[in-house]
Amino acid sequence: MLDVLNDNKYLMATGRVLLVLIYFMGGIGVFTGSVPVEFAATKSIPSILVWLAFVLKLVGGLAIIVGFQTRIFALALAFFTVCTAFIFHYMDNVFWKEISMIGGLLLLAASGPGALSLDERSSSEEASSSTE
Repeated sequence: MLDVLNDNKYLMATGRVLLVLIYFMGGIGVFTGSVPVEFAATKSIPSILVWLAFVLKLVGGLAIIVGFQTRIFALALAFFTVCTAFIFHYMDNVFWKEISMIGGLLLLAASGPGALSLDERSSSEEASSSTE
């Protein structure tokens, strides 16, 4: 009955987008001014690292949304989330949400982006050109 969910390209694409939407929107928030960069000053994080983190969130989130270099960006965001979980959220309720997100990112890194992605499209184009 649930076999329809096996390799469902729409389900995979929707899950991929929903998983990283929080990163992408956080990255946009810095540039629109809705997320203050100064919050990291409380933990003595150098501002250059804060800006690099927001670039990773924006670029990595967008890359995973469209399915470009999905496994690499999923691992990069997982590493970033491990760092933020232990630096900013250790011993509070958000910590376990961060850990859960790491799990989702690791599953994405292991399974790949699915059929509706730039990664899959480019690999299928390479396969078709090599058979000609």
